[in-house]
Amino acid sequence: MKSFIASIISIVIFVLSGNAFSEENKLSEIQEPSKVAKDNSLKKQDNEEVQKVKHVIDFSDYTGGSIRKWLESKGLYYMGAAKYPTEIEFFIKDSMLFTKTKQPVRGFLVCKDITLPEVSKARIEWGIVKYPKDASFENGNRNQALALYIFFGSEKLPSGHFLIPDLPHFISLFLSEADEINMPYKGRFYQTGGRFVCVGNPELEETVISEFDLAGAFQTYYDKEVPSISGLCLEVDTTTTGGGGKAEAYIKRIEFLK
Repeated sequence: MKSFIASIISIVIFVLSGNAFSEENKLSEIQEPSKVAKDNSLKKQDNEEVQKVKHVIDFSDYTGGSIRKWLESKGLYYMGAAKYPTEIEFFIKDSMLFTKTKQPVRGFLVCKDITLPEVSKARIEWGIVKYPKDASFENGNRNQALALYIFFGSEKLPSGHFLIPDLPHFISLFLSEADEINMPYKGRFYQTGGRFVCVGNPELEETVISEFDLAGAFQTYYDKEVPSISGLCLEVDTTTTGGGGKAEAYIKRIEFLK
């Protein structure tokens, strides 16, 4: 397990260190923004088929005490700059977890032990208070106020560099000020097994629900059956943006649907 956590740290450090480019073929079946993405309530799904929720990470149940210990009780552990409150501040407001960077940093909340078979969709309730200045996957500046990495299976794909560890397939979901929604971007490394997908362009302080077809996207991107989810990581990165590396985001809930 320690090696897997180290691998997650490696993927974020190296994948986000180069220029991004989008795939040539835009994927029409997942190109349009989710109709659920602009809903402000998880209950507002009158026209959606009711699906079984397989796993939930709920950030609305904080009752006091150490935020770090509360997150660890959910299986989420500070890594990188997240360990240092002078660099990234975590706080609770309006029953949501906020992340606030104070300088150019990269930090993570890593879920150490998770295996989720037969997941079809991810649903995230979150928002942005301040976007990193000039962050844009389209323009090659791949920073974000908050992103969710989802790893699949145990088969490791080549990183593209002999010093960088091979890793399982992954999809990283993020909110952006202007990047194209549902466009699968590639990074400098892990081009075989990694995709970065913007799932919304919300206004500042606009709480949105991003519902993403993980199974359909995985099959489209990688042309194979979807293995079990084998790892999760929340990531904050403002290392190459302007504005003093300052950004702020919040998250209320993550659901994985059958």
